[in-house]
Amino acid sequence: MYKKERPKLSVTALLYGTSGPPPAPVWTSVVTSLSPTYHGSGGSVNGGSTAVSSSLQPQSSFPGLLGTSAYAPSGQQQQQQSGGQLSGGRYPPNHPLSGSKHLCSICGDRASGKHYGVYSCEGCKGFFKRTVRKDLTYACREDRNCVIDKRQRNRCQYCRYQKCLSCGMKREELKMRTREPLFPDWKQSREEKKAVQEERQRTKERGENEVESTSSGQAEMPIDRILEAELRVEPKAEDLEVNALPSRGAPAPQPVHRLPFVPQVKPADLTMPPEKDPVTNICQAADRQLHQLVEWAKHIPHFTELPLEDRMVLLKAGWNELLIAAFSHRSMGVKDGIVLATGLVVQRHSAHSAGVGAIFDRVLTELVAKMRELRMDRTELGCLRAIVLFNPEARGLRCSAQVEALRERVYAALEDHCRQQYPEQPGRFAKLLLRLPALRSIGLKCLEHLFFFKLIGDTPIDNFLLSMLEAPSDS
Repeated sequence: MYKKERPKLSVTALLYGTSGPPPAPVWTSVVTSLSPTYHGSGGSVNGGSTAVSSSLQPQSSFPGLLGTSAYAPSGQQQQQQSGGQLSGGRYPPNHPLSGSKHLCSICGDRASGKHYGVYSCEGCKGFFKRTVRKDLTYACREDRNCVIDKRQRNRCQYCRYQKCLSCGMKREELKMRTREPLFPDWKQSREEKKAVQEERQRTKERGENEVESTSSGQAEMPIDRILEAELRVEPKAEDLEVNALPSRGAPAPQPVHRLPFVPQVKPADLTMPPEKDPVTNICQAADRQLHQLVEWAKHIPHFTELPLEDRMVLLKAGWNELLIAAFSHRSMGVKDGIVLATGLVVQRHSAHSAGVGAIFDRVLTELVAKMRELRMDRTELGCLRAIVLFNPEARGLRCSAQVEALRERVYAALEDHCRQQYPEQPGRFAKLLLRLPALRSIGLKCLEHLFFFKLIGDTPIDNFLLSMLEAPSDS
């Protein structure tokens, strides 16, 4: 007779009365993904995000490589962030906060870290930060004893702020800028953290009453001057001749598709330039754009007030991302191609034939297509580039607090612009910020492909930028 064997139980199973609790997620470090591989009864979950691993953080002084990893959020993640609450919890299963045991001391929501002395969520952290920095005062309509929890924390700002203080939040901590993250191994760029936090905050508090006014943002960071800086350096339509770069056996150049919200360009008279490698053309365009980039930075409000050494550090840290953002926006009216500063259109098939098709496709899908979908205007482009420029985590920066204050002003000015110009799109500000992680990741990958190593011959980029910054500004 067949005797069914009794399954063996582990010690853990005997203690728990089951086959044991599922093992904790195992965070693996790989080259192309920062997403975790979750080992458990439910199989594996991989977020599919693209990044540069910590092993790729350079130790050299080549510009643009800051040692800060970033990944481009997938379309599914963006949809989850902008579509409301996530099923099964506020965070996706591969997010580090999905297993957090700490709760916000103020409202009881899930804490994202220790902020200003106590564990708190992003909402209460941001509320306290805005209150202290703007020196806001509130009044309670009741008896100053309102319930502050996850669902009612926005009903009385006075009681919420008093609870922040009673729970131990310290105003001086805001000046010291200390933070103890719950998950130090979770590596995200500053831009991505800001974008995800803004989007989560708007999704979570949509329909509620807490919206601090940022109308003073434009006074502190005049957005018209940012737009003026963009218009000053961008090639004019009448000066820009667009030639398609042919490849051997490739079809005729595709026509330029014109859209009303991008600078109009005109095709040339079908006389093709001498055939060059697409990488060579990109390098030559970047060489020309570097001169214009320094001129652009000089006209960004408050940039010239920084010490010369810090200005050079900021340009070294962000020049590649600044150039990529510029030609991506310039290419919104072109199908399957990018428009360089020289007027040359590099088509997708040419990039693939040159061996740089993968990164080229990322530019098209993660930057150009998204900019086209948002119908990103020039003011928004200028603000995003100013955010990249004012990078308080740039290596070697001395006045990091001053630079961060300038970046915060740009954030406020951009949010105010979105609220005034696009009132029917409440999530537009967060969607714009979500392009920054993709821009950072693509910028690092472009350097990895040696796109810009031939920019200025044998002249070190430090000397080049220094000479440009010391030169008088073009009138």
